[in-house]
Amino acid sequence: ESEKAVVETPVIDEPVTVIFSRNGWVRARQGWEVNPSVLSFKEGDGLLALIRCRTVEPVVFLDSLGRAYSVTAADLPPARGDGAPASSLVDVQGGATIMYCLAGKPDTNVLVASTGGYGFLTTLADMVSSRKAGREFMTLEEGAKPVAPQAYEEATGKVIGAVSENGRLLVFDVGEMRQVARGRGVIIMGLEEGEKLVAALVFDGKAL
Repeated sequence: ESEKAVVETPVIDEPVTVIFSRNGWVRARQGWEVNPSVLSFKEGDGLLALIRCRTVEPVVFLDSLGRAYSVTAADLPPARGDGAPASSLVDVQGGATIMYCLAGKPDTNVLVASTGGYGFLTTLADMVSSRKAGREFMTLEEGAKPVAPQAYEEATGKVIGAVSENGRLLVFDVGEMRQVARGRGVIIMGLEEGEKLVAALVFDGKAL
């Protein structure tokens, strides 16, 4: 008895733009020439991220409890209409909501941090999972949530800027940050009682 044949449809490697909304809806449009001003969204929603990548590259979603999920860009719904909730493409853990989206080459550098003041450097590959249920990625303090992760390119003179909700700013060399595959990381900024970290960014120190 001959073995059953398996038909695989090859994914064509071509440029695509991932469109991710504030309410967690996602879609993809062919090419990189997408004008954000002409994009439409459901009432009460709007653009959160516009990411250039390729159809063969991973798209990662990060939920409010720190778990990461991934799909291939080619598997995203087309840009006709509003797309689909990212939560319909993966199995989101109970009590969590999809908050952020990243996409690109697996070796893309990423800075992640939480409102509790902790964070670390990682890569997009460390956030990718073959399971629809995703992978445990960030260890969060009680009541903390992820702040927006940032993809960045390595270069001399890069610094990290952290901002608290009380308006405090801390800037330090990116080399002082720990590189790990997952976990809690290190303290990015010491916070006062009840204070939260609202953003952490990597940028060129010459911009200061």
